Amino acid sequence: MHSRLLQVLPSVIRQTNSDLELDADFCDGLRLYLDNFEIVTVACSITTDLFNSGLRRCRPLKELPWRQRLKIIPLPHAYHPRDFLKYYRSVSSILRAEILESDYLVASPHSLFGDWPTVAIREAVKLNKPYTLDADVVYEEVARVGWTDEPSWKRFVKENVVLPLFRRAYRRSLRESRLALLQGQDVYDAYSGFAPNAHKVYHMPISSKDYISDSELEEKVSNLNGRRPLKLCYVGRAIEMKGPLDWLKVVRELHHRGVEIVASWFGDGSLLSQMRQEADTTGIANIVKFVGYVSNREEIMAALKGSDIFLFCHKTPESPRCLIEALVSGCPLIGYASAYPKELTAQFGGGRYTAIGDWRGLADHIAGLDKNRNELRDLIVSASKTGRLYEQDATMQQRIDLIKQYCGYGRRL
Repeated sequence: MHSRLLQVLPSVIRQTNSDLELDADFCDGLRLYLDNFEIVTVACSITTDLFNSGLRRCRPLKELPWRQRLKIIPLPHAYHPRDFLKYYRSVSSILRAEILESDYLVASPHSLFGDWPTVAIREAVKLNKPYTLDADVVYEEVARVGWTDEPSWKRFVKENVVLPLFRRAYRRSLRESRLALLQGQDVYDAYSGFAPNAHKVYHMPISSKDYISDSELEEKVSNLNGRRPLKLCYVGRAIEMKGPLDWLKVVRELHHRGVEIVASWFGDGSLLSQMRQEADTTGIANIVKFVGYVSNREEIMAALKGSDIFLFCHKTPESPRCLIEALVSGCPLIGYASAYPKELTAQFGGGRYTAIGDWRGLADHIAGLDKNRNELRDLIVSASKTGRLYEQDATMQQRIDLIKQYCGYGRRL
């Protein structure tokens, strides 16, 4: 019997004109899934808001070489309660039929309303089918950060009604799972206690060709001999959970202390215009470059390899790929502490951290490294060594092996 994998996910597909495009990083993982399963079905809502979705680097579905073995099930975008109730019955029927046709199910719950992965889990429980729950962020903390600019009454309702309902549904999904794949230490710490079979895993969008070469590393370290300005960078969306305004505070503080730096932010987002305004107002516009969104990944990796420090101010527990991309580029991490970055650099080093919100502490770290560039050289070498611990195919295969070990249906009803 040919094996069929069904994945019910947050949106990994966007629509541009009449074409569907799949997230490029997800495509890289699909290649390995299709080495292990005959048919892979992806069910998710379709994104049309390209600016705010994060789906910026995508590949057209019609151009994928294994398109004939990939089945796409577009689901309605229904994050408003009214829309969710409108489509609930029809989507439940679709997902139930797909579960019956599949041999494995992976679902990634992420919301209360419009969350089709949770609907798939409910149908799997009714059918007595095992499933894998996949998580890469602590959703409650991400939600709270997104509410900061909303009216107080909305925050009250979400904090006291929506969030408890989501937490209850999510923990039930964890408890009834056969396998929970929890990415990184932050997510594992938050959710492993609720799942009977939790595993800490990684999804690293890194291949061996991404590693900084020995010659590149040697040149990078030797270039620190002079008293040139330090090169700081960040790669990601300018949204509240990424702490872009704290990032600017660090840059401003370093400037006021007389530390010569050039700082670059690669990425767009809803707070980018405010960042530009803050840079102008505080007199640091001449040392900050807002590069905007860059679709060429090779250009991003080159920028990381050419930077001395990856400065980040993430305010929520998550497992972002930019931290790994920085490490494999020999770009040490200076940022807010959480379990995930500390875990990444625990073995060989390559990072310095402060408590979330302590942007002055980040400035202290960077100012100290500017004065002691031998210490920064050592940190760069350590970051490169740490980055070589992680590689996409090996970490993805671990996930697939766990799915096959624990979650095969055995037989169909």
